[in-house]
Amino acid sequence: MEGKTIQSIQRAIDIMNCFNEEVHELSLKEISEKVGLSKSTVHGIVSTLLKNSYLEQSEKNSNYSLGPAFIEKSFIVNEDVLIKNVGHKYLVNISEEFSVTINLFIFKREHLKLVDRVQSDSMYYTISTSVTKIPLNASASGKLALAYSKDVNIDVIFNKDLLYKYTNSTIIDRETLIEEIYKIRRDGYSLEKSEVELGIYCISVPIFKVNNEFVGTASIMATREKMMHILPHLAPKMVAMSKKISFELGAREEF
Repeated sequence: MEGKTIQSIQRAIDIMNCFNEEVHELSLKEISEKVGLSKSTVHGIVSTLLKNSYLEQSEKNSNYSLGPAFIEKSFIVNEDVLIKNVGHKYLVNISEEFSVTINLFIFKREHLKLVDRVQSDSMYYTISTSVTKIPLNASASGKLALAYSKDVNIDVIFNKDLLYKYTNSTIIDRETLIEEIYKIRRDGYSLEKSEVELGIYCISVPIFKVNNEFVGTASIMATREKMMHILPHLAPKMVAMSKKISFELGAREEF
């Protein structure tokens, strides 16, 4: 048997249901007309939804759209699918422009889980495993985790002796690694230069979600020659992609 409907809650739901795949943004007047309520009544409900991040307001034209609270809740449902759906179009653009294979990962407990890959016809190096533990001090994605994740830090890897030396280029010195992290935060991307495998370079950018929480990485591996050739143009495109994906996932401030 159906229970009693709370009018104020139903009105809030009606307002949120005004937005769909075709209608992303509405003015207060348009919302008022769609739900058949006065602007003053709608304004009160909208203000409450804004305060709780279920709506957000454009600084450009003061219109309203669905807010990051929906993104945060959707992560609970299926994080992998959400990140893949948001990021795929950006991966395609990078892959086609630079003829590279690009991977999108979720980061959890020092492991990367592959959620999407856009394959290039080129024969450049790619990661083939779907879930793998990453060397935090050596890999491009691992250094991003050190720079941005709340779950790992330099003190942990030094105290627990989690440093692994793969090649002569692997960073195992504390001060050098700290300098590398500062550089990553300044540049917005991480570069791996023969630190895990000789002759293999990797560029990786961070992905953030609601509350600017580090959630994953997007990475490209290539031979040293290929990477050095495309890096000046690739790096800014990767950083821009990182910001666009993160914004769509609910991140709202400078990282």
